Amino acid sequence: MTMRRVAMTMAGLSLVAAAAVPVTAGATKPKPESFRSAGKAAAKLPTTAAQAATAACGVSVGAVNATGTAGGYDITATKPPTVAALDQYKLFGVRASSTWYLESSGSNDTFYGMVLQGGNLYAAVSSYTGTATTPTVRATKLGSGWSGFNQITDSNYVYGAKQHYFLYGLHANGSLYRYTVSNAARSYGSAPGFSSVKAMTLIAETATYDTLLVTTRGGALYTVRVPVTAPMKPIVTQVRASGFGSYESLVAQRCGATSTLLAAFDHDTNLGTIFAVGRATGPTTAIKSYGSFQASFGAKVHFLLTGAYGPQRVGG
Repeated sequence: MTMRRVAMTMAGLSLVAAAAVPVTAGATKPKPESFRSAGKAAAKLPTTAAQAATAACGVSVGAVNATGTAGGYDITATKPPTVAALDQYKLFGVRASSTWYLESSGSNDTFYGMVLQGGNLYAAVSSYTGTATTPTVRATKLGSGWSGFNQITDSNYVYGAKQHYFLYGLHANGSLYRYTVSNAARSYGSAPGFSSVKAMTLIAETATYDTLLVTTRGGALYTVRVPVTAPMKPIVTQVRASGFGSYESLVAQRCGATSTLLAAFDHDTNLGTIFAVGRATGPTTAIKSYGSFQASFGAKVHFLLTGAYGPQRVGG
């Protein structure tokens, strides 16, 4: 299902109170006014090889800290990374989040995303009216029984005849679960064998498969290709054997025709590191570091901020 259909479902919601890289201080740039401007900017990021050759790629990262305050970073892939802190606003406490998509209608803009709060899954909504830079926050409960999940990410393929929207969840029992989402989340398969996974994000979506990028507690980096068919049978491929064990959050955005810009966050040191990741080809996958920056917001939850649907992710 498309995010526009998700948006219609959520109308009238109730209110809910790597390898070792030298650390360099990130450059600064003019501060975006809000999440709102970051989402709009994401719609203009390079999506072709020609565009990427003349414009720097970027990624907008939303974040929620322990007080339930939302903030984040607008990042441009310079070396070192150019980083601007996003304006903060009061959201609510969350344990994990999927991508937040920006839908625009006239002068109004609304972000939609899936979040975990306690043992529940919610559809979160942050709406901007007119020229407002601080949103109205709403959410609706989509289901309970989510206390065992510590990571979620989503695919949102809306570019062909075989469209799909899937929510992926990593459970403490070591299994990866997949759900369809409408008024509730409905199981669409699971697979065991993921107990060592520490962080995950989506890097590719097509009519026939999704690809996740995951790190393990031992430091390895893998792709997990998941065919859209049932039963769920992931294909796991190692990309790097070590160097990525410190990262607890991964956020990915398309960069050019085939690549991914990856923001990886170390919660212990509050450092974010930016990587350009080529199309996934196992151990031969090209990975380039743009360096690190101090993630001063101190959040433990990070997620992609992007435009409506986001640019189709093509990295794997």
